[in-house]
Amino acid sequence: MLLRLLLAASFVAVTVAAGGAPAVAHAPAVAADTLLAQTIGGMELTLAIRRATEVPGPLRVDVIPHVPVRALPIEVTVRSATSTAVATGSARLERDAARTYPVALTVGESGPHWLELRAGDEFSQLPFQVLLPRASAAQLWTSGALAAAALLLIGALAAAGLGPRRIALPLGGAGGMALVVAATLAVAPPADPAGAAEPAGRPYVQARFTAVPAGADLLLRFTLLDSSTGRPVDDLVPHHQALAHAVVSSVDGASLHHLHPRRTAAGQLEMRLRGARPGPYRVDVEFEREDSGGQLVSGRFEVAGAARTEAETPATLPTTPGRVVAGRPVQIEIDTGPGRVQPWLGMAGHLIVRTERGDFLGHAHEQASMAAGGAVPDDTVAAFEPRLRFAFTFPEPGRYFVWLQYARDLRIVTVPYVVEVAP
Repeated sequence: MLLRLLLAASFVAVTVAAGGAPAVAHAPAVAADTLLAQTIGGMELTLAIRRATEVPGPLRVDVIPHVPVRALPIEVTVRSATSTAVATGSARLERDAARTYPVALTVGESGPHWLELRAGDEFSQLPFQVLLPRASAAQLWTSGALAAAALLLIGALAAAGLGPRRIALPLGGAGGMALVVAATLAVAPPADPAGAAEPAGRPYVQARFTAVPAGADLLLRFTLLDSSTGRPVDDLVPHHQALAHAVVSSVDGASLHHLHPRRTAAGQLEMRLRGARPGPYRVDVEFEREDSGGQLVSGRFEVAGAARTEAETPATLPTTPGRVVAGRPVQIEIDTGPGRVQPWLGMAGHLIVRTERGDFLGHAHEQASMAAGGAVPDDTVAAFEPRLRFAFTFPEPGRYFVWLQYARDLRIVTVPYVVEVAP
C-alpha cells in the first residue's frame, strides 16, 4: 500500500513540476495583441499592435483600412512615454485595396508608449502598453515547492523499493507537505505584467466643444479638462479597441457617423466630419479615464447648406416581443445576408440607439461576440455567423432611431431602423 501511494504522489509531483496544469494556469495574463480604431485621412483604420515577445526586440504594427480605402501614405511611429526611444516606419495604402499593411518597428523597453500616426495633414497620438509576462513571488515559491516535493517523493519511492522502509515514510510525508504548500501558493493572484501602471483614482472631466470649418469639411474638437484642477486631461485609456468613440447623428435621424477621434494634444480630441448632409447635428463622445469608468460628453452643431431629403427610409426594428414597452427587455435578431461577418471594435455587431429628441444615447453589442470575450480575432477574420442577436431595454416611451453596424469584406455597413416604444 505504501509503495502504491508513493508511486501515485511521485507521478503527480513530477508531472506538475515538469510543467503541468497548475503552473500554466496561473501564468500572467498578457493580451496577445492590442487593437485600436482610428478615423484619420478620411478612412476608418484598425491598428493591430502585435505582442512584443522581448525587449529590446521587434514590434509589428498592422494597418488595416476599412472600405473605402484612399491612396495615402500612413507614417507610424512608436515612442516610449518614459525615455527618448523612438522608431518610425510607414505603410502606403493603395486605392480600394482593403487588406493588411504591415509596418516593422523596434521597441526598446516595456511600459507605456505612444503610437503616432500621420496621414496627410492629420496627426494622432494613441497610448498603448508594451507588456511582458513576469513571474510573481508566489509563482517562484510554487515552483520551488513542487521541485522539492518531486525530489522528496522520488527519494521516498527509492527508499520504499530499495532501501530501509523506515526512511520512506518521513520522506513521503515531507513530500506531501511540499505538495500542500505548492497548491496553496498556486492560488495566489499573478503579478501584474511588466510595464503595467499603478492604479490611481481620477475625477470626471469637463468638456468644451467647438465646430469650425476645415475646407469642405468640418473640424469637431473636444477639449477635456480635469474638474478638480482645470488642467488638460491626458490619462484616457483605450476601451472597446479605441481611445474614444464618437457618434455624430443628424437631429432628424437621417444620418449617422461613427468616428474615432484623434488625440492631437494633451486633453484634445479632434475629428474631421466629411460629406455630412446639411442640417443640425449632435455629437456624443464616450471615453474612459484611468480607473474612473466610462463618461459621455456631448455637443451640438449645424452643417450649412440646403436641406436634402434623399435619406434612406429606415425599416421597423425587428424585436421579440413585437410590442416594445419601456423598461422591459427585448431580443433583437437581424439577418445580415450571406457570408460571415468580421469583428469590428472587438464585436460582430453594434446597435446604436437614440431618442428622437436626442436626450438619450445607448448602445448594445452582439451577444455571441460578447460571449467570446478576449478570443475575438482582428478585423480581417470572418469569425461570426451572419445572424446577429442583441438584447436591449428602452428606458422610456417614445420614438427611437436605431442603427445596426457590422463589417463584411472590411466594409462597415450601417443599417437604420426606427422603433416606437409604448408606456
